[in-house]
Amino acid sequence: SHVAPPRLPHVATLKSPDPATMPDLIPLPAWGMGVDRQGGRDYLDFGATVWDAGPAPMDVEGFRRPGTNVMDAWQTFYRGDKPVARAPVGTLEYDSDPGHEHWHFDQFATYRLLGSDKHAVVRSEKTGFCLAPTDAIDRTVAGAVWNPGAIGLQSACGDASAIWIRETLPTGWGDTYYQSLPGQSFDITDLPNGTYFIQVQADPTGDIYERSSANDTQ
Repeated sequence: SHVAPPRLPHVATLKSPDPATMPDLIPLPAWGMGVDRQGGRDYLDFGATVWDAGPAPMDVEGFRRPGTNVMDAWQTFYRGDKPVARAPVGTLEYDSDPGHEHWHFDQFATYRLLGSDKHAVVRSEKTGFCLAPTDAIDRTVAGAVWNPGAIGLQSACGDASAIWIRETLPTGWGDTYYQSLPGQSFDITDLPNGTYFIQVQADPTGDIYERSSANDTQ
């Protein structure tokens, strides 16, 4: 079992936090591509990882709107280990599908299949993420956490009864997902043979506060 991270203390709400207190989300190249046939359709499966190069963690708290399956999301900014400010950063939604049944942060990443001209031809329907450290990427960056305690997808993503949750991606760590379900993998049944690219984009809506947005697309 995993103990949920503690609720954070009250801090000031800022619209322009110090970049030194923000994360830096960077997608890695897609990997593990393979074609899978299901129900008479061909799907391109793939893995994708977005990691935090710091110097601060990507930390999101969700507060449930009464009578709904939606939470208002707040990003917390850190100086070292101390939370110093926060800002609204979108929403989390409860995913009731079997195998999920937890809360997803909606603004974290998107995946697209691009043609040889680098224009999108298929978009993955994967839009929600349960933030958790699944892979150590670079623990030499400033602010990196050597051991985050709980590693893997069994993080504090809540259940149907949750009224508050907190999801964290520590500095130096990545969050990996393998897209092998129809809708999340790319339906390539009707695509002609040719050259294609998988685009992984962090912070696609621009709602997340980051130290840099220049490296959000791979």
